[in-house]
Amino acid sequence: MRTAFSWNGLPQYAARLIAAFMRRSGLDCPVIGSWPSVPVEGMERILGKSVHWLDAERPASWASLGLQAPEVFFQSGWAYPAFNALGDEVRRSGGKVCLLMDNNWRGDFRQLLGAPWYRIFQRRKFDAVFVPGKSGRRLARWYGVPDSRIWEGMYGADPEVFFNGPPLTERPKRIIFVGQYVERKQCVQLAEAFASVADQLPDWELCMYGSGPLQSVIPPHPRIKVHGFVQPEQLGALYRSARIFALPSLSEAWGLVVHEAALSGCQLLLSETIGARHDFALPGNSCVFRTGDLRSMADGLLKLASLEGAALVSAGLCSVQAARTHGPEAFASSAEAIVRTLSK
Repeated sequence: MRTAFSWNGLPQYAARLIAAFMRRSGLDCPVIGSWPSVPVEGMERILGKSVHWLDAERPASWASLGLQAPEVFFQSGWAYPAFNALGDEVRRSGGKVCLLMDNNWRGDFRQLLGAPWYRIFQRRKFDAVFVPGKSGRRLARWYGVPDSRIWEGMYGADPEVFFNGPPLTERPKRIIFVGQYVERKQCVQLAEAFASVADQLPDWELCMYGSGPLQSVIPPHPRIKVHGFVQPEQLGALYRSARIFALPSLSEAWGLVVHEAALSGCQLLLSETIGARHDFALPGNSCVFRTGDLRSMADGLLKLASLEGAALVSAGLCSVQAARTHGPEAFASSAEAIVRTLSK
């Protein structure tokens, strides 16, 4: 069964996921991607093949890529002209298209209006939908997709890179943030929340890693360390030397970094809009706070930082256990089931 994948802003973790599918299925799949926004090394080495790079905003054809239209095409979203054109061509040739959709359920006015729009203009284009997790499944059902045509596991970090470290009781009293320094990520607000309770956390520090325009405006504090972007292999060790991972985003379709942190055994401090919280944030390992609320964020920091002894060790193990539902093998299993279903 000829199968191809597309991925907007193709990241390294996606290369690992697709490579796992190719190993499991024995299929040699073309991979079509647009360039990621941050430099990521070793993409084609991980895939074991060259990527067909394109501009997602410009329509493309299989002939222009030097490829035959596949029988099953995993299409990255519905908003990119290049991938839409490739999907249209697959359907015209009698093939099947699976939508890669990372939107999460919010239940807001836009999604309420989006349901009839999707059912009228989009649903007929896709034979299956591949989503990251529970929140994405709920949204796809709301859009009218039968539950039997929805698969989870579209996103996931690699447990060979991100894995559990020492028990949380043996780790430094460190909070880690990983993400872009942009307003949506609420990085400045996280620093402000930490500073507001720093006197109650005298042995703790906040370490931040990422890139973006707000890096230079993080409020200065002797126990807030601001760093630039780091590669995944370096990042894994940083998670394993932290107790708490914090992601206070105003919106986050899923949040791969949450899975990375959970695999690494961190406690999770998440805003209520994070899609991945439905998969990994449990009562024993996390605190979910009101989005954009500094006081609620600071209270969450204090709550997680107060855990000690057996409860703290249990929190780390809870994160690791929850994280096992996602990753390269889960992706490969779901993708294989999709191909098998669509080939009938």
